[in-house]
Amino acid sequence: MKILSISVLADTFTIAFKRITTLAVFMNSRFLILLLSISLFFLNSVAVAEDAWSPKISENLPNVSETNLAWLAQLGCEWVVLQGTDWVDKDGNGYWTADEIEPIQESCREFGLELYSMMIPLSWLMSPMLDEADKDQKIENVCKSIRTAGELGVQMIEWRWSPDFKWGDDVGYYEVEGRGGAVYKAFDYYRAKDKPPFPELGVITRDEMWDRLLYFSRPVMKAAEGAGVKMSLHPKDPPVKEMRGISRVLTNTEEILEFLEEVDSPANGFTFCQGTVTEMGVDVIDAIRRIGKTGRIHHVHFRTVRGKIPQYVETFIDEGDVDMLEAIKAFKEVNYTGSLVSDHSPRLTVDVEFQKMGRSYSHGYIRALVHAAN
Repeated sequence: MKILSISVLADTFTIAFKRITTLAVFMNSRFLILLLSISLFFLNSVAVAEDAWSPKISENLPNVSETNLAWLAQLGCEWVVLQGTDWVDKDGNGYWTADEIEPIQESCREFGLELYSMMIPLSWLMSPMLDEADKDQKIENVCKSIRTAGELGVQMIEWRWSPDFKWGDDVGYYEVEGRGGAVYKAFDYYRAKDKPPFPELGVITRDEMWDRLLYFSRPVMKAAEGAGVKMSLHPKDPPVKEMRGISRVLTNTEEILEFLEEVDSPANGFTFCQGTVTEMGVDVIDAIRRIGKTGRIHHVHFRTVRGKIPQYVETFIDEGDVDMLEAIKAFKEVNYTGSLVSDHSPRLTVDVEFQKMGRSYSHGYIRALVHAAN
């Protein structure tokens, strides 16, 4: 049986619509007027279906286990954002090879999914961030990995500029009880404010951190641009200016835009972590529009929090400080069509691994918002 495309069906109904209109006027028939209304409804539905905005809804995965891939496919996703990649470089070369990436792609395809993105392991970035002697070799290894990923069709590479990438009470995080007994993560800067510098990291000034970021980024963006890969940098979370001797950069939207200007490449972009931007205390909807109009939002963490630095709580998607419908409308307004994930979720006391129940709740909410925005 031949299946007609939406455009062919639309053309057919357009012709029928015109004929019904003529007959309805001529015969003054209530039945034909009813058919006219049905036809008009169909045409409007087709227009919405063909023009519907649709970001690449996905989720950050720690690995490509069958359980994780089946869950993602059953949620209706088509793309894999592989955030956990420490295990990919099995031989400890310090870079990815085609022999390591291709099996991951094959695992994804068994579930009807495509590997969209990979995260640069933080361990590969420590030398450039700490300005160590072998930093140039480490940077070249990152460039090599980007080129390999690009050749295999991976569209985006995520990264962080965070030598103090920690999530425990040593940097001010703790847990609080949320609705129904769910477990929320909270942050209070004053719990870590007076702690000494980390012995393994020492003290890094703002200028040192910024200069090292630029030194790393220029050759990396050149490699990414040549490979047709988008780079997506996560802003500093939590966005405090300093933590235990480490000065932090990219803690506000002005610095984000400044960095995009300093390293002006179409490959250079940001992960718009809506939770982090909310923590900055800015107008989130305005920030989506300002950064989005540059075309440099390459990835979205669609989550929310209550409060802002120095104190906040990560909440479920429906109880934070941001109007999530207005946020999704803003992403549509700037025609963002890249990957969008729920990212963090509170932990349900009856949850399974990787907070799948909380994230599944977020995904249903996100899909409803996308429908509402269309």
